[in-house]
Amino acid sequence: MIGLYRRTPRNDKKNKGVDAPPPIIHDNAMNEYTPRLIARARELGIETCVEFDTFLLKPEQRIRDLCRENKCGKFKNHYMCPPYVGSLKSIEEKLLEFRKGILLQYSKPLDVKNDSEGLTQSKLEFHEKILALEHYADRCGLPRAMGLIGGSCELCSVCKAVTREPCPYPAKARMSLESIAIDVIGLLNHLGLESEFRPDRIKWTGCVMF
Repeated sequence: MIGLYRRTPRNDKKNKGVDAPPPIIHDNAMNEYTPRLIARARELGIETCVEFDTFLLKPEQRIRDLCRENKCGKFKNHYMCPPYVGSLKSIEEKLLEFRKGILLQYSKPLDVKNDSEGLTQSKLEFHEKILALEHYADRCGLPRAMGLIGGSCELCSVCKAVTREPCPYPAKARMSLESIAIDVIGLLNHLGLESEFRPDRIKWTGCVMF
């Protein structure tokens, strides 16, 4: 079980590697953090930023079953995908540590079908923006904020899970909403956001939870 337990606060020098209880943040403080995080996300070029309550994130067995079909080839071959990210129950328990989230969408004009290099580059750009938002949240007083990227982690061209070697980027690797069995299309529809696929524009969906 790797993904949801990888993130540790940058400033927690006394308890490195220890999964300490998250700090209690009251509603008034939550209301203060959200606009600051959204403003920073927009500075980073993320055009869609929507606050949501994390109780909307419900891991579903049917989404996990789609992963088991392994059409992408990453089931059991990617540390940020099942089964390494844990059971649905363990994911549900971890999500309870977060109360608020900001859903984020990053898009670029792209020939989605034929430009695989551009596709990977845009995914990595979104990944870096998610990490930058985590870092900003940390500076704002949210050391347990955690991001979920779009698609799957591409920090390595081939994940070390294939050869059962340790992840070389444990502080930077992140899971996606899909990998923790969230129905992303259903979530987007619930929030009134566009979910339609476009062949001429890639749109990555992720979030930061706090």
